[in-house]
Amino acid sequence: MKTKTIPFAMASVIALVGTSGAVMAETGSATAEVTAMPPALSIQEIQPYQMQIERAPGATMPTGSINLKQWSSNGILKDPAESVIPGCLQVAGDVDKAVSITMTGFSVLTAPGGAEITFMGGASEPKFEVATSTVDCSDAAAGSFTPTTLAGTPIASSTSATGELYLAWRYQEPTNATAGYMSMSAWEEGAFTGTVDITVDYQ
Repeated sequence: MKTKTIPFAMASVIALVGTSGAVMAETGSATAEVTAMPPALSIQEIQPYQMQIERAPGATMPTGSINLKQWSSNGILKDPAESVIPGCLQVAGDVDKAVSITMTGFSVLTAPGGAEITFMGGASEPKFEVATSTVDCSDAAAGSFTPTTLAGTPIASSTSATGELYLAWRYQEPTNATAGYMSMSAWEEGAFTGTVDITVDYQ
């Protein structure tokens, strides 16, 4: 009887050792992250920046580059800056939310025939002015403009109770600035077009 019991006992010990090996398993932790965010900001252009350069009656066609700081001696009827209509953007997003506005880029203005309007003096880049309103573009354009530069100090504003903000902008003193005034590479009649990049962020 003992000779039959010993193998049975050995078998039981081996089975117990095999079961205790499962204790070697490890448990790790994974991370879950859920982010609650405000509505994404959207920006729509309502009207472009506009300025007119009008030659005086009987004036000789200008030749070569034209410094718009010297508009009167280049056969131009009146200071082009007097005709400026600010551009305007509509920003839509979260309600009553503080935002910051930064001018982040620009291009030269180019006519269909290849003539360009560039910015002279200093870093050869324009300076800007910005005004905001929660009413509409006309109200923004009639408001107080704040001067700024490319990548300059952000301008603080906020959206309305309906999540809207109107942003009027213009080049600062395009015919009078010490730095950032306009110059035409050549006289060309037609529309000169370019872009300005404006970044709006939630505060």
